[in-house]
Amino acid sequence: MDHCITLKDVAIGYNGHSILTDISFCLKVGEFTVLFGPNGCGKTTLFKTILRIIPPIRGTIVYGEGYYPRFGYVPQRQMLDEIYPFTAEEVVLMGTFGQAKPFCFTTNTNRVWVEQCLQDVGMLELKKELFSELSGGQKQRILIARALATKPEILVLDEPITGVDILAQKMIMELITLLHRKHKLTFIMVTHEIHSIPKWIDKIIWINDNKVLIGNSIELLSPLITDEISFQGTLWH
Repeated sequence: MDHCITLKDVAIGYNGHSILTDISFCLKVGEFTVLFGPNGCGKTTLFKTILRIIPPIRGTIVYGEGYYPRFGYVPQRQMLDEIYPFTAEEVVLMGTFGQAKPFCFTTNTNRVWVEQCLQDVGMLELKKELFSELSGGQKQRILIARALATKPEILVLDEPITGVDILAQKMIMELITLLHRKHKLTFIMVTHEIHSIPKWIDKIIWINDNKVLIGNSIELLSPLITDEISFQGTLWH
């Protein structure tokens, strides 16, 4: 399996001040990786560094065969101003804008692709509904469809179940699992909620006490370790 992102002795932070150091790991093509840790631990800074939103303070980040991969991003909070009367379909269509030529009308090919993305997240029948009137879980599905519409090589989901009810959380995680298996994309999911982490994932990057630990769910999230960080083992499923 080829590497799509490799970090070597990376330090991350802001304005020359490191908050995490000595970060080294590889993400492989098609892997499902969870970036896990409590709020404020540096998760967001790490994935922003991976996405090249902020530069590393030191160390190197190598992408695939030397080219920068296309990322699809599902934000933690809804940044779309709901004053504007966008339909669900129009929100997903935004994901295709980076592929279109300036000042050109939306192509039939892109409209067909948007419908496929809506179908993939189970929202095709609601495509004409106003985004602002959808439930929290439905909005999250539309944001995932918008990210898919960018035709990414790597899909990043930032706290995808935060702010939705328990049933919606379960449905979103089932959807994410199905999408990973169907599209065989490289997934990076950021979360602070241990119960959202599937056992089958390929890799966990766990930030704890200013250290970055790499392993799988069995190695890092055993009942012994989860007790030490004050989680209830029964939440892990």
